Amino acid sequence: MCLTTLKNRFAVLLAVLLLSSSATMVSGQETSEDLGFSLQSYAPARILISYAYTNNFSVTDVSSIGRSLYTVTSGPTSIEFRANQIDQYTFTVEIRYAAIVVQSVQIAIFSGGYAPEGVQFNVKGNVVRLKFTLTVTEEPRYPSAQDVAEQVVRQVSSQLADFRKQTETIIAVQNRNLTTMWILVVSSLAVSTVLLLVLLVWIRPRMRAEVFG
Repeated sequence: MCLTTLKNRFAVLLAVLLLSSSATMVSGQETSEDLGFSLQSYAPARILISYAYTNNFSVTDVSSIGRSLYTVTSGPTSIEFRANQIDQYTFTVEIRYAAIVVQSVQIAIFSGGYAPEGVQFNVKGNVVRLKFTLTVTEEPRYPSAQDVAEQVVRQVSSQLADFRKQTETIIAVQNRNLTTMWILVVSSLAVSTVLLLVLLVWIRPRMRAEVFG
């Protein structure tokens, strides 16, 4: 075998070794995906994170503004965070793999009595860190058709009662005014009659005196 052929084979073998060594170094490096989420939900709230199978997972840095209670349920393919009280919660989910994994992580948000909403995103790495800020508020309450009908009936009844009261007051005032008017008329007639009688009593003797005088 010639020297040139030996040199070529040695160069190829060296290149293969270098490539193998390089691939091993890349696979041994930590490649992480760090994502943050700010979520809002009505109580009771539930966050479900689904991911590719792994036995290396954790939920850390869990805190809340108040002293509200929460529960965490974790497993090889999902982590669930549940909060029933109104508060603001923060927590970090960390998922680790022995090698780089390309996967689709799914997050489902359950909010009060509403249908769940979902978020899905692709990640590539052997460490996935998800930092959550969850604000839980009270679910708004809207009146039902029966509540609205009852409110309308109460309002109409109240308006009718006020109208009836106002009408009775007006009639009472009118009656008092009518009574007062009749009293004034009768008084005026009585005074007129008395004056007429006085005039007759005073004028009649004088007229008789002038006639017979």
